[in-house]
Amino acid sequence: MKNIKFLFVALLVMSSLLSSCDSDDDKDLSLSLEAPTNLGLVFNITQDNSGLVTISPSGENVSSFEVFFGDGSGESVTLPLGQNTQRNYSEGTFPVRLVATSLGGKTTDFVRDLEVSFRAPENVSIIVTESATSNFGVSVSATADFETAFEVTFGEDPSMNPIVFMEGDVVNYDYSSTGTYTITITALSGGAAITSVTDVVIIEDPVTLPLDFESTTLNYNLINFESAVSIIANPDVSPSNNSTRVVSIEKTGTQTFGGVVVPLSGPIDFSGPQGLRMKTWSPMPVGTKVTMKFENADGSIASADYEAFTTKVSEWETLFFDTTGLDTTQAFSRFVVFFDLGGAPTGDINYFDDLELADGPPILLPLDFEDPLRQYDIGTNNGSFSIITNPVPDALNSSSTVLQFDRNATGTNSFALVAIVVDQPVLFTATTSFTLKVYSPRAGLPVWLKIERVGNGGLFQEVTSVTTTVANGWEELTFNSFTGNETNDLRNVVIFFDPLQATTGPETIYIDDLIQTN
Repeated sequence: MKNIKFLFVALLVMSSLLSSCDSDDDKDLSLSLEAPTNLGLVFNITQDNSGLVTISPSGENVSSFEVFFGDGSGESVTLPLGQNTQRNYSEGTFPVRLVATSLGGKTTDFVRDLEVSFRAPENVSIIVTESATSNFGVSVSATADFETAFEVTFGEDPSMNPIVFMEGDVVNYDYSSTGTYTITITALSGGAAITSVTDVVIIEDPVTLPLDFESTTLNYNLINFESAVSIIANPDVSPSNNSTRVVSIEKTGTQTFGGVVVPLSGPIDFSGPQGLRMKTWSPMPVGTKVTMKFENADGSIASADYEAFTTKVSEWETLFFDTTGLDTTQAFSRFVVFFDLGGAPTGDINYFDDLELADGPPILLPLDFEDPLRQYDIGTNNGSFSIITNPVPDALNSSSTVLQFDRNATGTNSFALVAIVVDQPVLFTATTSFTLKVYSPRAGLPVWLKIERVGNGGLFQEVTSVTTTVANGWEELTFNSFTGNETNDLRNVVIFFDPLQATTGPETIYIDDLIQTN
């Protein structure tokens, strides 16, 4: 009887437990059939003005979400529980709609407005540099934080639309005239927020050395005294001066000191060369004196007079004024030019052009090595050079100075040479020829003449068929029938001595008077 009672109690307990489990399952199932509740949307907006927004939905009784972006595209994305999505927005207000779905298929809608406003650009920096090709030009670039693009206006034409550019771009602009202008850079955020900065530029067309007279906008402010002065078209365009515009000067009146003052925009920088080169053209006799001097801005302080003398009649040439002893501590900012200072007016019109500071006269053909002021640009290969007193003057060559070349003792094909850069390109025609005086220790020394482009020996004219016929004596070699692949801008004069090195021993050779004879 006791056993029957125990079994009955056990059955009651089990029945109670089963009843409890059925109640919990029914409760969970009923919850899953309910519509989602407590929906929410969290927006995380990236603070770099890209408009990138991370959208994170949340809710209860949810198996999935569908997010409608609300940006007018009609697009949406379905997300499982616990996931998020990203979208790029422009600046504005967007009604983002969330549709949550339960396991039972019930849905609940939720809408939250997304407010996107862009951060104003910060740390805007404008970089303005002078144009490398125009006195009236500027180059503009900019950097900033949080910008999407830039706009620039140059302060000259109010009707001109702003130019849009990106960071890393350079905008070039040429002003039409001198003046003071305000450049405005506006950094854009992609929305309404902007940041603007300005920079004031002064556009000048300075008169500086080296000085030519090619500009049609620059006021050179030439000051004439006892003379008629003007800037005119070059009356004799030639390889010696192919400028378009030059200064003409004619001494007038009864005085002997007619000249012209050429003002500069600021003091001359004498930290480098201190001599002066100037191209001149004069119809007056060879030996006509050309005088120049430096002055300060008001002419109250002047240098000594420096003189050079013409060597040609009615041709352009370059004169050099040796300014040894010049007081370079003075703020010299203009110079004065005279033709035939001290002589009575003759009615002759003279011209000058292209003034520049230089260490010496230009290196031009013919090459005679006589002028101690000339600063030669000379290179060698398999040998060395020096300019010395002529060691063996004779009737053929009585020059005071010559170039000595000491050829090294090397193997074959050594291409021993001396190269001299001249300042004016050699003009080649079908009849171009040269003569060169050579003193060789032996007859039969091959001497080649090559004239090439500076920095590019592959562009050249050359003669490789000349040899000496005299040992231990001066002779004049002639080079004609040039061959090559270029005739323009050839300034590197290269003279080879036995370039294939038939003789291996060292030799000393002298050269002088390279003359273009045509």
